Amino acid sequence: MKRMIALSAVGLLAVSLTSLAWGQAAPAAPTWKDQGESDIGLAAEKEPDAAKKLELLKKWEQQYPDTAFQAQRTFMTTQALTALIIGAFGKPAGPALDAGGKAAHQLIDGLPTYFTDSLRSLPQLEKTSATDWANIRTTSEMRAHALLAYIAALNKDDATSEAENRKVLALDPTQAATSYQLGVAIIHETAVSNNFVRFSEALYDLARSLWVTGPNALPPAGRAAAEKALKANYPNYHGSTEGLDDLMKQVANSALPPPGFHILSIVEIANAKAADHAAWALQHPELDFWETIRAALLAQGDAFFASLQEVGFPPPSGDAYKGGAMFKGTVVSTPTSKQILVNVDDAAGDALLKFDDNIRGDIPAGTAIQFKGVVDSYTKTPGYVLTLEIQEPKTDITGLPDDVKFVPDAAVKPKPGAKGATKKK
Repeated sequence: MKRMIALSAVGLLAVSLTSLAWGQAAPAAPTWKDQGESDIGLAAEKEPDAAKKLELLKKWEQQYPDTAFQAQRTFMTTQALTALIIGAFGKPAGPALDAGGKAAHQLIDGLPTYFTDSLRSLPQLEKTSATDWANIRTTSEMRAHALLAYIAALNKDDATSEAENRKVLALDPTQAATSYQLGVAIIHETAVSNNFVRFSEALYDLARSLWVTGPNALPPAGRAAAEKALKANYPNYHGSTEGLDDLMKQVANSALPPPGFHILSIVEIANAKAADHAAWALQHPELDFWETIRAALLAQGDAFFASLQEVGFPPPSGDAYKGGAMFKGTVVSTPTSKQILVNVDDAAGDALLKFDDNIRGDIPAGTAIQFKGVVDSYTKTPGYVLTLEIQEPKTDITGLPDDVKFVPDAAVKPKPGAKGATKKK
């Protein structure tokens, strides 16, 4: 419906004023003050060039500020301004664009005059309802702001382009092309300033331009450009496409972002994760240290391991390490009689405890233990495992079942005379 009104407004304001019949015989027909006014008034009415018409109308107003044809002159001025504005769209920098820009400013500044309700008494407007006249005014104002936004974009004046596009959307929220241009302007502003605080607004505007359907939707080429811009800028800013579907739903609510609207940037997400990790690390210093060592070994390999080999883990508490004297974990399995595979931060096992003596007794999987040891070796594949040598099982590992013992190799050798033993001759 708004589009139909907009088109009718163009037709109405572009209609010829010949039907005003300046000298028509009627009881209340206006009359010229003198021949001079008649000459200039009729010349203005017949002039086909909008810019020249506007100059004649200005001359008329200067020479005859008080005239019986005030309504007709005002409407003719509105006509000329409208023609100049419409004719400037799509034009490069030059006289036509300059004239259109001046006309747009003049129309906006004089809206109460150019669209006064008293003009509806003219023959061309007498059948126009108050509602339709108000809609015609809105359409004309919107078109003027759209032209000023276009001119600002050509001049790379992002601030003015943004301001004018916002005014267009305030008047008609269904202008998809305006939403797209607003997003482009903000993106350019952020690139120039290297300040991405408002980048989420641009993403909103791009998404909004794609949401609009109907007569004011983007044409195929414009839609393709908007889709490309959104699909490129959203993950570049946010780090992924997560939340994009929700954004497409949210833009249905308003042409402009609501107060407080914000999409987290990659930097903000990283900072939030870092803050969360720092808080978590304060509560879990041993595990944080374990994860830090694992990340360094996986990234740097043997070069980093050279600084760890034969170092006691965990290290003494101090500035670099705030944790306790032992790591915590759960038993995964006992791969050999001298090893316990432990889950510190990986259910498959990421700590291999190595003993000089043999383990005697059952250690059920899932048994919670605490341990410390000396770094012995590590593996990256098939899964990361750090091997620690437990020097004194009685003090360096706790939590094992009471019946678990550590038996030296000599104690488990077959006794003389036992089955399989070699007898001395």
